[in-house]
Amino acid sequence: MSVFQYWQKKLQEPDADEELKQHVKDVFKAHKGNYGVPRVTAAIRKMYENQGREKPNHKRIQRIMSELGLNSSVYRKRTRKYDSSKGPRGRVAKNRLRRRNMADRPYQKLVTDVTELKATNGGKAYLEVVKDLWSNRIVSWTVSSHPNLESALKPLNRLINDLPQTGYQVTLHSDQGWQYQHRSWRKLLKHGRIKQSMSRRSTCLDNAACETVFDKLKTEIGPAKSYANYQALKTAIDEWIKYYNTARIQIKLGGQSPLEFEQQLVA
Repeated sequence: MSVFQYWQKKLQEPDADEELKQHVKDVFKAHKGNYGVPRVTAAIRKMYENQGREKPNHKRIQRIMSELGLNSSVYRKRTRKYDSSKGPRGRVAKNRLRRRNMADRPYQKLVTDVTELKATNGGKAYLEVVKDLWSNRIVSWTVSSHPNLESALKPLNRLINDLPQTGYQVTLHSDQGWQYQHRSWRKLLKHGRIKQSMSRRSTCLDNAACETVFDKLKTEIGPAKSYANYQALKTAIDEWIKYYNTARIQIKLGGQSPLEFEQQLVA
């Protein structure tokens, strides 16, 4: 058989990867190009497992993504970090967490931080989140147009209202932002029986577990300046956090979203 005849016959054969290619494209598109090989692989393997089918390995999916030109390049850009340390000084707490970011039960270790995003018209959105290090779920958050004490206290109030009786110590870690040093913040923590912990001065790695949420958010919703105003930006932030909690899978959670991880262990 000639080389020409071989390839003619080969090209006429059905593509064995046709179905898998479609699944890869669907997953990549559904998550707006934010998924790379590891998470696309996790999502598809879970899909095949639920169907009782043999799961494709990551090398096969990696090859297919390369052939289709599906590359997640959104994480190559750096995002600006908001500095909340400028403000009235209060009392600095001890660093009780000391980068021990592993938790074996819900609400055992929580982290909080605030960041700033700026819309096209100059309107600013300030997002404050509280994240549970057990499941990585954002258990409380608020988006406001001004970084004042009232808005800073809202997610903490919501956390305390939703906090179940744990029977063990709950610790909330933050940086040395002025709001976390404020008497009202410390008083509210005491009311909720939450132990306060703070990063060391100018040591961003102490609270990196929370800052990674902001990096993902700013990367995956696109440039903040692409949103016309504060309200458009707020809507995008709220929608992304709900997506992050319920649908965005994490490799460290076994290819599950934070909510799926919690439901599986509680069930």
